[in-house]
Amino acid sequence: MADVEPGQTFETAMLSPCVGGLVRTWTEGGSRLWAVDNPAALASAMGRGVIARTVREEHRYREVALLEEGSGLLLLQPRRAAVTDDGSLQFSAQSVRLSEAGRPSATTTSDLLELLANAVRHTVETNGFLVVERGGWDAPEEPYCLFIIVPDGGGTSMVETAPAPHGARFWSGHVQPGAPGATLTAPATPDSISAVPALIADACSTWGVAPWDLALTYGERPR
Repeated sequence: MADVEPGQTFETAMLSPCVGGLVRTWTEGGSRLWAVDNPAALASAMGRGVIARTVREEHRYREVALLEEGSGLLLLQPRRAAVTDDGSLQFSAQSVRLSEAGRPSATTTSDLLELLANAVRHTVETNGFLVVERGGWDAPEEPYCLFIIVPDGGGTSMVETAPAPHGARFWSGHVQPGAPGATLTAPATPDSISAVPALIADACSTWGVAPWDLALTYGERPR
């Protein structure tokens, strides 16, 4: 981990998907797009339920990190402590260096699909739900795209989005005239679940926003 220098002040930063070598942060001071010096290190930690989260609203959470904006140092904190040999608990932060944003790489689309695949897999494993929506601390309720496994019989994979995704490739034929949104369902098989990232990305492509304007919200079902 990079050394934290005396006098540095960190603040909580909400994170967009790290794709195409870029990531957006939202802090109390505003929003900023960054280039990531080691994008694989950040992207591989996202969507798996391993880094710290903040509350979006009840039972809904978004991934966050600690940011020192002056130096571009981002610290990824784990969600859970590690148990050391002596039985004590330890939180080990991983550092990521950020710098002035440039052009995204050609891997932006594939990076987004991979991150969404990790998030969908984590959602299934934890029996939760996933919402892709606008980033930021005061993000609106729409647009959104929801993925959840509905526990009926063998389980139904459901993807719901609003507003209606007019012009989206994979949603063509599933948008009803005048409907405020659209829903796709299928038996929850490995094949149907593997198609969910493409369905989400396709819906998001109609929102007129970049991938770095989005945030992934991880939901827990009320008990």
